[in-house]
Amino acid sequence: MSDKLERKMDSVSGFFLIVTFFIIALSILAVYTTTLATEFGLTKDDMQISSLTHLIKSMDWENDYNEEKVGERILKAQLDDLNITLHSNFTKENVAKIENNFAMYKSHLDILEGIETANGSLLNLKYKAESEYDRFLQSVDDISDISRRIGIYELITIFLIIAAGLGGVSEIALNKLLGYPAFIIGGVGVIVLFMITFLPSTLT
Repeated sequence: MSDKLERKMDSVSGFFLIVTFFIIALSILAVYTTTLATEFGLTKDDMQISSLTHLIKSMDWENDYNEEKVGERILKAQLDDLNITLHSNFTKENVAKIENNFAMYKSHLDILEGIETANGSLLNLKYKAESEYDRFLQSVDDISDISRRIGIYELITIFLIIAAGLGGVSEIALNKLLGYPAFIIGGVGVIVLFMITFLPSTLT
């Protein structure tokens, strides 16, 4: 009878020894996931600042484009006026002055109507505005991905802490029934951690 009791006590001691190591492992993993969530949080903050910068730049380029578009219309109207004036007033002095203004307006208009890669052209300004806006949208997508990752790491941490808590109570109360849920909940946390680490596409 005493041998039976001794074996039973050894079995109980062995179980709670496993629980102890399990709690230690979960605590280390909980610290790890908390650290990762914090690091991703800092990355997210940086990305939000960067995305706002892209949005502001996009708006600036858009404003420049709209201003230059209005300027283009004004220049075309002025060129039409100069053409009319040139044909109606033929004095040598006026012709020279009008031709000077005409050349200056035409030069500016040529810049505005230049190709996409020409600095200062309408197409170039539009391209810059659209590029910055595309970067802003990409940043928003990246921030959403990071937010999902942070949420998953926080969820894993909760699982690990609950499991460690149940394991600790199981040890203190010497109650195996509390130890089993600790293994299950902790196991779920570890599996999710494994998936987010090695198979992130399945969760994000």
